[in-house]
Amino acid sequence: MPAPGHPGEGGRFRARAGLVSVIGLLYASACGGPYGTEGFVARTGPGMMVLLLLLAPWLWGVPVAFATAELSSVRPVEGGYYAWAREVLGKFWGFQAGAWSLISSFLDNALYPVLFAEALRHWLPGMTGLERWLAAVGFIAALAYLNYRGIRIVGSAAVALNIFLIAPLVWIVIAGTLRARHNPFLPFTAPGTDAWGGFGAGLALAIWFYSGYTEISTAAEEIERPARSIPLALLIVTPLVVLSYAAPTVAGLAAVGNWQEWESGEFADIGAALGGAVLGQWAFLASVASFAVIFMTYLLWWSRLGWALAADRSLPRFLARLHPRHGTPHRVLLAYAVGYALLAALDFEDLLVLDVWVFGAYDLLLLATVIRARSTITGRPPGFQIPGGRAGVWINALVPAVTWIVVLLATARDHLIAGAALLLSTCALYAVQRHFQRGDTGTGATGR
Repeated sequence: MPAPGHPGEGGRFRARAGLVSVIGLLYASACGGPYGTEGFVARTGPGMMVLLLLLAPWLWGVPVAFATAELSSVRPVEGGYYAWAREVLGKFWGFQAGAWSLISSFLDNALYPVLFAEALRHWLPGMTGLERWLAAVGFIAALAYLNYRGIRIVGSAAVALNIFLIAPLVWIVIAGTLRARHNPFLPFTAPGTDAWGGFGAGLALAIWFYSGYTEISTAAEEIERPARSIPLALLIVTPLVVLSYAAPTVAGLAAVGNWQEWESGEFADIGAALGGAVLGQWAFLASVASFAVIFMTYLLWWSRLGWALAADRSLPRFLARLHPRHGTPHRVLLAYAVGYALLAALDFEDLLVLDVWVFGAYDLLLLATVIRARSTITGRPPGFQIPGGRAGVWINALVPAVTWIVVLLATARDHLIAGAALLLSTCALYAVQRHFQRGDTGTGATGR
């Protein structure tokens, strides 16, 4: 059985992405801007939403970034956290990490084509449901094609799109600060709403905002000097992500207020109020760019995870072949594109909460892997380590674990059955996969 990073008959990946491309890709998957989720301000209340945006990086994003940086320094392999869990925790937990991530990849990334199609209604309000679906399919096809061409092209596109979507946010922050006339922290919760339910939805959103740090590890072999580049990119991007979420939200609340009416696409209206039609249209186009760069980047990360699972025969082996010219897992990309096209009509909040249930599980596996790897991986090369010694690595794991449990309790009323079913389904899938693997071994042994 080939180890992750050694695809055997499928070929090997080549390092094609430098530090700048890695920073662009990581920012896209860890943030991509605050567009499309403004409605949660009205759902939770402005004070609570701002507080969660400021706390969540310490409860989730920074610990996961630390864990990813440490293991990337020790084991920069294609497949990332799946390969690490498999090596350190064993085949069962490696499969759970990969399977949970695959489930999350469909729950999460299928949202962005739909958000893109909905955004087009800003210009074409008369679009029918079929026209919006066709627009979503075109969005998927175009960005899947960029991924088919390789990580260097995707990385360059990510850098350009990130600059385009960040610039209007900077304008909004400056203009909003200069014209501040409302307290952005009041009221703390939305009057007349379920405060516990709003807290659960807001915390799930905030954790989701800071959840994209692990995925960069899945493409480590395609990154130049990954043991240095990945930790450095994480250190550069993490504070930018926090500012990108919190600063525009606070500036918009302080300058424009009207938090009760906030809904998806609000930053275009805030831009128009603070900078006229130019900033309003730019903010709208930036939201489209945000959906594109996040979808494109996650498709890159998750296609490498799918390839690693196929290389280990946890998925059909034909998916492990790389394109002879571009060196990309083109068959996995095609499978994802078809899946996303079929899932073009989804409810955002329900999928968001279920996504947090699932990706929270595999992020916690990553944190457990770091703890175990401290005693099992010897002869470590020089590189980043989570500070604080043994106590530091345990605190780094326990804080997100408690946060995840709070999210489960706060959202269980509406999502317990579906969330538990998704988490437990992977155990049954592992049993089925092991059964067929034993069957394949038996067939090979008898010569049939």
